[in-house]
Amino acid sequence: MKTTKFFSVLSLALIFSAVTSVSAGTIGTKADQIAVLPTVNHHVNVIVSDDRATCNTYQVEILDGRGRLVAPPQTYRPGVSKYDFYERGPVTGVRIAVLVLAPSHSHFICDRELFTAPVILSGKFLPGQTYRYDLFPQTQAPKE
Repeated sequence: MKTTKFFSVLSLALIFSAVTSVSAGTIGTKADQIAVLPTVNHHVNVIVSDDRATCNTYQVEILDGRGRLVAPPQTYRPGVSKYDFYERGPVTGVRIAVLVLAPSHSHFICDRELFTAPVILSGKFLPGQTYRYDLFPQTQAPKE
């Protein structure tokens, strides 16, 4: 009787370890497949001519033709000029790169604020391709 219980417990332990190792192998494989899915890469360069510190928080965004975010916005950090955004593709339409005041932060009246003209690209955006946007923020006096 003791021998039967011992082999029962041992066989259950072996079955459990086999199931665990098989499922762990499957999870790793799926994560690897997700990581290599081809996406459309939007590369935004923020080229600032004036290195003075900004007093507000700005964010870099990629929008579609209707003004909706294509990917999560990224907070602009002075001194960092490269921002990458990814979306599933292929996509046909308009993509707009902008630098705007971050909506969730307090805004201050500054001597000089950043203003950036949007950069617009249109056409078919293909997976595995990189599309470049160059933003040139300028400082301007606040509007009264």
